[in-house]
Amino acid sequence: LAWIRRGLEDRSRKDAHEISILRRANELTQLAIRTAATCLVPGMTGSEVAGLVDRAHKKLGFTGTWNLSLIGPAAALPHGEPDERRLERGSVVLVDAGGEFHGYQSDETRTWIFDGKPTAEVERAWNAVRDAQRAAFDALRPGVVCGDVDRAARAKFVELGFAPGYAQFTHRLGHGIGVEGHEDPYFDGGSATILASGMTLSDEPGLYFPGRFGVRLEDVVLITDDGADHFGTWQRAPTSPA
Repeated sequence: LAWIRRGLEDRSRKDAHEISILRRANELTQLAIRTAATCLVPGMTGSEVAGLVDRAHKKLGFTGTWNLSLIGPAAALPHGEPDERRLERGSVVLVDAGGEFHGYQSDETRTWIFDGKPTAEVERAWNAVRDAQRAAFDALRPGVVCGDVDRAARAKFVELGFAPGYAQFTHRLGHGIGVEGHEDPYFDGGSATILASGMTLSDEPGLYFPGRFGVRLEDVVLITDDGADHFGTWQRAPTSPA
């Protein structure tokens, strides 16, 4: 692997070969989630949804697969566990999934409404999470401090009328990703790490409402020489994971 050849060199900056694998891995995880979504039927539990995502990943050549597939109130905890709640028309579905592909990791999250339209409350939250994700992305370029990117997402939530700080967006914005699923650097408010080209990180804001629902969108971003890129496609609307 490239990072072994580089010895003790900083693994946070990926070369072109590593970037190509990471890009493909995350594109395929998006495909695995979309494919599993076409097989959902009323009455499924979160664990059964997770099984579909896991099988799709393995058919695409992944090893070490994992996913959180959460329905309704279970999604109100950022890293909750599936419960026995069953899928119904109009349920909020949150799938956070990834795995190992040729030695590198993927990590993608999609939140959507199963077989229906979102309520006004869910749609407002989903749109705010999307806007916060894009605000963070727009802040990306070499020389920017990681903590400032986290703050850009939180500022967007406040602008849109949501609670400041960690009240509703209860975790850091993101983490580095490469041969490990979580590695330096981190989009954390306390991080003074300066972004440089070749760094790859998750951009994953969320809003969580205990006992009701949660929304998180996650994509892997790449710092380029003059800005940023992202792997795969952004989720377009709350009515499907595509």
